[in-house]
Amino acid sequence: MPKKKATKTSEIPKKVDNQEEQEKQENKPSPLKWEELEKHIGQPVWDTREKKWRVLDGYRRTGNTYSITFSDIADWVSYYDRCIFLEEVK
Repeated sequence: MPKKKATKTSEIPKKVDNQEEQEKQENKPSPLKWEELEKHIGQPVWDTREKKWRVLDGYRRTGNTYSITFSDIADWVSYYDRCIFLEEVK
């Protein structure tokens, strides 16, 4: 006769409350979208790649290339390489 396998309580996944999950998602800031950049030129934004506040100086689109620049640099950087937020993300 085969033995029954006992299920340990640690193997049973914990049920996540949907309300708690929604609160976490609501509190989490979302990155700025391309369409929102114009409103924030000249304002400080949080750059997650450099992990510091930077002033958004401009944006441009050339063909399929989306670029942004900050007041502390002279070059244009790819918009897709950066995640820009209005709040500091840790």
